[in-house]
Amino acid sequence: MRFSLRIKLTLISLLLLLIPLIGFRFGGIITRDLVESRKETLLFSARAVASALTGRTGLFDQELFHSLNRSRDLYLFKLTNPIRLNGKTDDWMPQILEAEEFGGEHLLSTAAPHPYSPESLHFKHLLGVRGDHIYAVFLVADDKVVYRPPGSLGVTRADHLQIGIEDRNGTLNRYIVSTANPGWVNGFHMPENPAQLLPVVLEKRIQGVWAETEEGYIIELRIPKEMIGDKFAFAIADVDDDVSREVSSVIGTANPKTPEKLGWLLSPSRAIEEILESLGRPQSRILIVDSNQRVRASFGSLTPDPDQTEVVESQPVAGLLSSRLFQFLQPVYQLFTIPFSDEFQTPVALPTTLDITGVKEALQGKTSTTSYRIAEGQVEIMAAIAPLREHEKIIGAVVVEKTTNSILALQNRVIEESLTFTILAFVFAALCLLLFASRLSSRIRHLRDQAGKAISETGQIQAPFTPTENRDEIGDLSRTLALMLHQLKEQIDYRETMADNLEHEMRTPLAGISASLKNIKNELENPPERIDHYLEWALTDAKRLEELLSAIRDATNLGDALVRDTHEDFNLAEALQVWLLHSWQQAFPDVRFEYNQPAEPCTIHGDPGRIRQLLDKLIENGVSFHYEDTPIEIHLSRRDKELHLSIINQGPPIPHDLQGQIFNSMVSKRESHDSRPHLGLGLYIARTITLHHRGTIGVDNLGDGREGVVFTLTLPTA
Repeated sequence: MRFSLRIKLTLISLLLLLIPLIGFRFGGIITRDLVESRKETLLFSARAVASALTGRTGLFDQELFHSLNRSRDLYLFKLTNPIRLNGKTDDWMPQILEAEEFGGEHLLSTAAPHPYSPESLHFKHLLGVRGDHIYAVFLVADDKVVYRPPGSLGVTRADHLQIGIEDRNGTLNRYIVSTANPGWVNGFHMPENPAQLLPVVLEKRIQGVWAETEEGYIIELRIPKEMIGDKFAFAIADVDDDVSREVSSVIGTANPKTPEKLGWLLSPSRAIEEILESLGRPQSRILIVDSNQRVRASFGSLTPDPDQTEVVESQPVAGLLSSRLFQFLQPVYQLFTIPFSDEFQTPVALPTTLDITGVKEALQGKTSTTSYRIAEGQVEIMAAIAPLREHEKIIGAVVVEKTTNSILALQNRVIEESLTFTILAFVFAALCLLLFASRLSSRIRHLRDQAGKAISETGQIQAPFTPTENRDEIGDLSRTLALMLHQLKEQIDYRETMADNLEHEMRTPLAGISASLKNIKNELENPPERIDHYLEWALTDAKRLEELLSAIRDATNLGDALVRDTHEDFNLAEALQVWLLHSWQQAFPDVRFEYNQPAEPCTIHGDPGRIRQLLDKLIENGVSFHYEDTPIEIHLSRRDKELHLSIINQGPPIPHDLQGQIFNSMVSKRESHDSRPHLGLGLYIARTITLHHRGTIGVDNLGDGREGVVFTLTLPTA
């Protein structure tokens, strides 16, 4: 049965794919089952935590889980960096990224008849706690900043910040922050009656900085925690007319002048976190989210267990590899496995809004699971989310999170085993391919060597071509080449024999014709002038035929003649000078020659007669095609171990399609006619002599702006 190379390669490729596909399929089934089991465990934990919290009477009332208003209630972040009151926000990172935008939807009042414009006023705001102080930052975009006149007590007659604080006794205290110039500021304690606009006293415990920006200004404040109870509100008042100094618009969370409209100041619940501590699950984190998706309590860590990690990583890959081989393949495994043994980096901006898939569904009473990544490259987190109820009312959600390290550990093991099988399969298949490719390459090289030896540099078929018996494409190619070379050799032998036989058969009758014409001319003592011309023309044509036959004989027997030549070392530069003066200049007296002779000797090893015959052909060709009054240029130079000879004639360029054929036998393109025969054998003879002397010859059109042709000859030095 005959198998082609395509079928053999296809079978080997299928072998390469089969084993890794089975391994990865098996690993995918195990990983999927483990993921489903982990989801069910997390859902059970979430429901259990929700049940434990629901049984605590009054807990959610105490922690302000009821009647929350997202637009009014303010969340108190835990600041991770010390805050410097300098009007810059770099020390507020990364919490400043959670700052909320305030604009038209938070508009509290506007002065008629001018409507509110977002370009006139909008800002971002953030509240945070660190140590014994609460910090606030306001990033205000104001198209026109109006300051309070110096020395004026009209604190409301300029751009200002309004603050409403309910202290721990339930009393509303109103404060205003305004300034005459950017710099250090304090709060002004305002009267209980909102109609009174003059401050009661300067409140130095409220400290801050007012700094100008390209968009408007920044206000940084620090307020002692002892001044603040459970409710808080703020608003930015904008004054655009520095003459009337009327407030054009006020934007904020709530009206600081009305106690019942203040928002709750929300912070993480210590009471709930203590309960979660008693319910903690190893290798997991529990989050309690209110109806505004704010994280109100958290407990636990997502850091992987070092002991468990070491056990997982120290296991061998299904007992297939020794420890040394496992370490050797470890870099390969790392390209496909997911690392999980590094310390897990929890987000530094927690607690904050938890906006992951499933939280909104839990606030509607649905239980679900989801997966997400906190950052690119970190381990994936699996979360189970259950609704948190009190008296059949959903007031929040319980989120139990756990990393997928254990799943990744098994997944990595399956991947490593699959990769091991794949590597072994590829090594085995690679060896098969290597043997197969070596066999193919050796057969191709053998075919190449046979083809290279079959044809000589001069195009002669000199060695037999033995085809192979293999029943494939390479065997077919070898048999086709053998048949083609056999037919080509028969054709060449026929042509060479025909030329030799033709020359031999034609020379005898041609000699008889020439002799008869001469005898006729001698027999006629005084032939008419017309008859005499006929006889002269006939004798001239007979002589031309003899010259043609001689040229055919020389070209046919040139190869055998070159083998019998005697080579010697001679200076080509001096030989060119002699041949130019005593041969070419004498043969073509009307042609001007320019010879650029090098100063250094240019010695080559060859037959001087053959080299001259070669150059005669090139000189004759250049003279035949050159324009009148233009020289034939000869340039000789030495480069490393080669001599470069250029013969240039200005004349018609060589057609592009003829450049590759001009050195072949019987190729000629001459527009001029003279008495000498031209069969297109001159350049063929020149190339044959050049190749015999291990040189190269080429032709190209001039590229220096002149119209003409340059023949370039390269010969090795002696």
